Amino acid sequence: MTETSPTTRVLIVDDDPMVRQQVRFILDTCPGVSVTGEAADGAAAVEAVRTSRPDIALMDVSMPGMTGIEATTAIGTVNASTRVIALTALGHDDVLMDMLRAGAAGFVPKEYAVEDLEAAIRHVARGDSYVSPHCQPLLIAQLTQGREVSRHEEAQGLLERLSEREREVAAHVATGAKTADIAAAMYVSESTVKSQLDSIRTKLGVGSREEIAVLVERAR
Repeated sequence: MTETSPTTRVLIVDDDPMVRQQVRFILDTCPGVSVTGEAADGAAAVEAVRTSRPDIALMDVSMPGMTGIEATTAIGTVNASTRVIALTALGHDDVLMDMLRAGAAGFVPKEYAVEDLEAAIRHVARGDSYVSPHCQPLLIAQLTQGREVSRHEEAQGLLERLSEREREVAAHVATGAKTADIAAAMYVSESTVKSQLDSIRTKLGVGSREEIAVLVERAR
């Protein structure tokens, strides 16, 4: 006698009845997947999770009333064992990070539901995460942008340690100006510029002009 895999119970959440019908049709072809119900808005989705406790909720993001992001957050409180897969149009992929922060375990564009949904459900049902290959470049870009923002803010914070005159010297350094050029532009002696450069390196924790230039550019 062979063991049968447990059925993955799925709730479909979308305000468009045609989309719900199409998703149900796709899921009906997936072995080991059972649709437990449908919800037309976020509030109804939360209540359905409360009562039927599905394994997975396929969640549209843009809905009237309670949004998919809000519903995903609420589902984490109502029943943490129900995992959410965001199901939305590629035009709304700017909410990818918001859905993941809200607790979504997967992200599938509606345009690629036929080819992605079964894989997403399999991954998420066994405790993994799943981001459609069609969304991965976007996710990488958003994560990279986040790191760049953090580095930008970090550089700005470091430069705030400098005095106004030291920031002026650092700005000249970023243009590639030599000590003599900086002294002439600021109407000070070269020894004064050298002293300020020493102070700048100490305050920023760097050892070269190149590192000063990088921080100045990063802070812009």
